[in-house]
Amino acid sequence: MNESKPFGKAAFDRLCMGHVSAGPGLLFLDVDDIICIGKPYGGYDLFDDDRPADLFDRLWHPPSKKALLDILDEFGPRVVMTTSWLRLMERDGFESLFRRTGLELVAASLHSKWEAPANMGMTRHDAILKWLWANYTGEQLVVLDDDVSGTGLRGSKLDKLGRVVFCEVGVGLHVGHLPQVRRALVGGAS
Repeated sequence: MNESKPFGKAAFDRLCMGHVSAGPGLLFLDVDDIICIGKPYGGYDLFDDDRPADLFDRLWHPPSKKALLDILDEFGPRVVMTTSWLRLMERDGFESLFRRTGLELVAASLHSKWEAPANMGMTRHDAILKWLWANYTGEQLVVLDDDVSGTGLRGSKLDKLGRVVFCEVGVGLHVGHLPQVRRALVGGAS
């Protein structure tokens, strides 16, 4: 008997019941306060007519960059961008930026449906759910975000399932987050 694979909301409902499909997971990636903590540079510096000469060497917070690369190396998830930077850049811009800043693996890992923008009036949680209901095939997933830009995520079903890793503003992603990311991407989170 050939059963069809759950898709979209049906696959999300199965995730909520603890059922996930095999295969590479998903990583929903914010940028600000995850890998870019604004010290010494932030997103606005990318669009400044007078860019600092060392911008591409120092845009990402080194411990955050290393932690993200460790996640990608270990689990090979496909990346979906959730950042507000989506208002300013298209896929080719992100790919170029990631390549210029030592995050080639992020560029190579972008999902074919690579963006989950929060349109006017939407929370980050709404944007991720909209993406999941349109594209999700039941794989493990993790959301890397913070309380400031990750609107609607705190206390959400994704959060309660252990699928949201909240990074501290001004600190970003670090190795201390890896156990939670590991649980979300290999099982045991739901």
